[in-house]
Amino acid sequence: MYGAENPLPGRIRRAASSVPRLRRGRRRTWTLGTLAAAMLLASSLPANAATAQARPAAAAARATTARDPECIQPGNAWLNPRFYWRNVFGTRLGEGAINEWSSPNPFGGRIAPGSTFTFRWRPDTTRNPVGAQYHIHRVNLASVMAVADVVSVTGPGSFSGTTLSAQETPPYKLADTAVTFRIRPGTEGRTATLSSADHSLTTRWLFANINNIWENTGSISFTVASRASLGCDSSSILG
Repeated sequence: MYGAENPLPGRIRRAASSVPRLRRGRRRTWTLGTLAAAMLLASSLPANAATAQARPAAAAARATTARDPECIQPGNAWLNPRFYWRNVFGTRLGEGAINEWSSPNPFGGRIAPGSTFTFRWRPDTTRNPVGAQYHIHRVNLASVMAVADVVSVTGPGSFSGTTLSAQETPPYKLADTAVTFRIRPGTEGRTATLSSADHSLTTRWLFANINNIWENTGSISFTVASRASLGCDSSSILG
């Protein structure tokens, strides 16, 4: 049927015989590629694992060196100014106090740069003048903020510049406002002071403001000292 002039069967046989060789070549190429990829993956795993383990260690080292351990010689000074209102006849119309304390307490003591303390502030009107609508309490912490940075503020109080303020609306009471400070580097030898004169109060009564009288006056302070002078070689709160 097929003559010399029609070589189609021979071509078909040659094409058919070349198919297995092509498939074997493809299998060898795929096998070599898979093997090479596996070798690359295996060689990269230890390096990636080591890198992943090194990252938390590096972060921890940075956190450790970010600031010095706590170093403070606590004091026992505190300032709780009392206030009252009176009429023209000298009769008291109302009264209250500003409750303030720190933990640990640097006032009356010394504290090193890098150390932190939390100042707590809670104005409390124990007896309101009849007709009082609200009280705005303020304390100016400029002297403290001259040597320390504010780390956090929680509670009803808020800052405007260096002044911490909160509004007390009778009959509701204010909760504590907690301000955490961190002493700045390079402030050794400086003193921070808090006095009754740093406190102010505005009371809205009917359609006007009435002034209060501060019952006790005074001031407290702390000094920023070097870690060496406080003997701090590790995390410590000195007694």
